[in-house]
Amino acid sequence: MGHKMTINGIFFDLYGTLLVYGNMDAAWSDWLNEFHKQLRLHGLTRSIESFAKSCDQFFGKNEPTPRQHNMTVFEQRIQNLCSDLKLNLTAEDITEIANKIASAWQKHIPLDAEALHVLQTLQRSKKLALISNFDHPPHVHSVLSELGLTYLFDSVVISAEVGIKKPDPRIFDSALEQTGMKPKEVVYVGDTEDDTKAARGAGIVPILIQRENDGNAFDFNVDKDSLGKKEFTLDGRTITKLSELTTQFI
Repeated sequence: MGHKMTINGIFFDLYGTLLVYGNMDAAWSDWLNEFHKQLRLHGLTRSIESFAKSCDQFFGKNEPTPRQHNMTVFEQRIQNLCSDLKLNLTAEDITEIANKIASAWQKHIPLDAEALHVLQTLQRSKKLALISNFDHPPHVHSVLSELGLTYLFDSVVISAEVGIKKPDPRIFDSALEQTGMKPKEVVYVGDTEDDTKAARGAGIVPILIQRENDGNAFDFNVDKDSLGKKEFTLDGRTITKLSELTTQFI
């Protein structure tokens, strides 16, 4: 990555960066099975195969608007699918289902073994922020709390809470304000092209984490062909593990 830069803030992506994708085929299978199980409790009679077809465009459709009854985007997607399936669920039912199916998926996405130590080390001298694209913010807050990470961040920005998603660079605005940082004082560590595009657009130096043997790890909405390309960063700033950050910035 070259010479050390004068950096006072280090911002992170969450999924694929601090959290490592495991067997995502199993993750999505568990997500689907838990979803099917929960809806069967509310009157669904379709087989898992038929239900799977109903879910084909679950994430592919445009985000629901406007927000209804303070539901998250993810909860609204569930509500819309239930309406298509002629199922009547209360808002409380939908929240419970959202949390359960997100948790089933999450079991396959552990914290990077180096993450806690790296964050604790960096926090002693840097402002830390988390900027994540996610459509069910309560799940992110729950994961951060369960992993003991919440206190390490001066700012946590989740796309569905601010109504802006990467690669839109405006997603960094509140993190910069809350940390008191200027873009030139910050680097952003992420694993996809959306991460590096958003950072560059905000005037923040992007660092691409490109782990070894990362080829089969991907999220539902990530273009697999876009992972691990060094040209995303233009200047070639890449790391293969989180601990490289302490070498560069401490």
